[in-house]
Amino acid sequence: MLNKTLTWITALLLMLAALPALSQDSKGVTLYKEGKYAEAAGILKTELDQAPGNERTMTYLGLARVYAGDIAGATEPLKAAIAKNDDNAQAHFGLGLVNLKLKKPDDATSELEKAFKLNPEDAYTHYYLAHAYNEKKESNMAVPHFRRFVELAPNAPEAPAVRSFLSRL
Repeated sequence: MLNKTLTWITALLLMLAALPALSQDSKGVTLYKEGKYAEAAGILKTELDQAPGNERTMTYLGLARVYAGDIAGATEPLKAAIAKNDDNAQAHFGLGLVNLKLKKPDDATSELEKAFKLNPEDAYTHYYLAHAYNEKKESNMAVPHFRRFVELAPNAPEAPAVRSFLSRL
């Protein structure tokens, strides 16, 4: 009995020791979070080649490509991430950005609304959703999202321009 208990405790301690390694970001995700999007995209592509089908890597690859200006290259990994998990708010957000940059406000609004429903406290989802509604000439739908953006991210670099826009209404 004592032997089984010690074996169980040892196994538990080994699993707990491995947890920090599991929660660490990959090199590509770290570069993405540092704002090094083009470099992150290259690393994330390699990481995805090594672990095909990794939803998180697909999502970050798509987002890194969007922010690096590779709009066409962003679409495939974002759609693949959504195909694996339709509740992936970040992937819907990224696909919304792709459609916004492609001047497809209806598609952008659709994806950003999905991201908003999955993660209503994300400031930049509100920000870009408001822009998508503005592109569609639906300012009545944009204003609440701009307001929420300023509430959630009052010190964001975009916040002064949004406050200025709202003050002119």
